[in-house]
Amino acid sequence: MKKIHDTLKTVNDNSLAYIYNYSPKNKYNLIWFGGLNSDMYGTKAEAISEYADLNNYNFCRFDYSGHGLSSGSFEDFNISDWLNDSINILDNICNGQQIFIGSSMGGWISLLLALRRKKRISGLVLIAPAVDMTEILMWNNFSDNEKNMISKKGYLEIFSDEYPPYKITKNLIDDGRKYLLMNQEISLDCPVNIIHGIKDEAVPWDLSIELSKKISSNSITQSFIKDGDHGLSRPTDLEYIFFSIEQIIKKI
Repeated sequence: MKKIHDTLKTVNDNSLAYIYNYSPKNKYNLIWFGGLNSDMYGTKAEAISEYADLNNYNFCRFDYSGHGLSSGSFEDFNISDWLNDSINILDNICNGQQIFIGSSMGGWISLLLALRRKKRISGLVLIAPAVDMTEILMWNNFSDNEKNMISKKGYLEIFSDEYPPYKITKNLIDDGRKYLLMNQEISLDCPVNIIHGIKDEAVPWDLSIELSKKISSNSITQSFIKDGDHGLSRPTDLEYIFFSIEQIIKKI
């Protein structure tokens, strides 16, 4: 299998870093969509890369603009940009039908991409999908003071134990409103597997229940890991992700 480390130039002159493990002999294709402020070398992405290699599946992973090894600063981009990054990777790098694997924000991005490229998708594995996160998980949870700060300064600085400080911009919040999915039917017919940890403090697990009601597909499997957190990166969590991918493959 050929492993390609490279960058893809986009129309706005950004450089998207990606890794593509590919052989024309392989029958199945996987593409990874990471979460907000994550990169393609995270625990789950690395584990799925090893799993794909062992099973002779093609696998693509990449960094959104302003993430990881791709160009730009995080606060200069929004959902439109990260969706367009994903479209560019799918259209210009990946071959054939794909199984999308989206984690957290990547679950939202992969759903948006699936709606725009229905002929390219064979199935979806959504891991703690943060659908509509800019509205449901950010704006609706901000205090009045935080909302005023975003309106006046144009951003709110977020401090986390897991990441260096980063800015949630007014541009990100406003742009996200163009892509809200939870107020409508999500017209997809492919198999969908949703995995969520009950102890997830970042994305409430009941959001996945509501999401499954919105997706039109008749082939939806929901799995809840009772002691799982948002990361779902323990060996037992990873094994369940692999199992979910296999379930999709059996349905293709």
